[in-house]
Amino acid sequence: MPPAHAPTSFSPVRSWLPPWGLHTCVRAVLWRSTVGMALTEPQRWGHYPAGPVCTISVLFRGSIDALAAGVGCEPMAAREPVPSFSVMGPHSAPRSAFYGPEAEGLMVILYPDAFWALTGLEPQTLSDQIVDANEVLPPDVLAAYQRLNDPVDVDRRVARLLAELLQIWQQRSLNSRDHTGSLGGWGQNLAPWMEALALRAAATGWGRSLRQSERRIKQWTGWSLRKLQGSVRGEAAFFAVMEAILEDRLDWTQIALDNGFSDQSHFIRETRRITGFSPEVLRHGVWHEEAFWVYRAWAQLAGYDVPFTVAEIP
Repeated sequence: MPPAHAPTSFSPVRSWLPPWGLHTCVRAVLWRSTVGMALTEPQRWGHYPAGPVCTISVLFRGSIDALAAGVGCEPMAAREPVPSFSVMGPHSAPRSAFYGPEAEGLMVILYPDAFWALTGLEPQTLSDQIVDANEVLPPDVLAAYQRLNDPVDVDRRVARLLAELLQIWQQRSLNSRDHTGSLGGWGQNLAPWMEALALRAAATGWGRSLRQSERRIKQWTGWSLRKLQGSVRGEAAFFAVMEAILEDRLDWTQIALDNGFSDQSHFIRETRRITGFSPEVLRHGVWHEEAFWVYRAWAQLAGYDVPFTVAEIP
């Protein structure tokens, strides 16, 4: 049974993949609105996993307060208001946030090395930080985002933003060798991105030792190669869990072994490190809790039929 505070329907979430040519820069775009939802206080939380990506976000309506990375969903913990136009760097620990009664926002998720080439900001300098985008983004990227406030439907605004970012990216990538090459299918593309990154690091510059390659990777992404490998493994396991649930064959031990974990305990520790939750709590949250909306959006974007409403919960 769903918990007593489960909503009759989850908030509407929209997602977009980037056009060809921008796919080595932007991983996805997510939009969500709780306007008119009358959510209770527990439903106004949002949980975000640790990850090597960077985001540029716009809050069109409402407010959001973020807890420090790694604090977890603690109602009494200190919160900091997030700017309505913000940049978030790679996060080494999961993060929770609390939304105002009604909120509408959009986030563009970018690969960290591409984010550096696009904006001139080193991901390493933004690790575990959320900053005001107006203070750090270059003028052409700022101008592209400012047009998101035009009074047209969200599909047209996103299409225009992606078209403008594509033009900027094409110019930036022509002038920089430090961006990722071709990627595979979306559902698995963090792994090919990391592999391409490692190959580029090994082939760049005069020093080509393993240690020098790992230094370059950390400079380009803000994360060590080992942490990137853990994130890739964790994402693959998340998709494996979604598939197993939908096919009614959930076996935590088998999923752990199939995705490179030494045993189920290792899988549980890594899941907690990346998400802040055990695999079972995460599974329950995706199916029952509004606060896990970003995980539902990620699964839906990868093609998994996770629920939009409580009535659809198995």
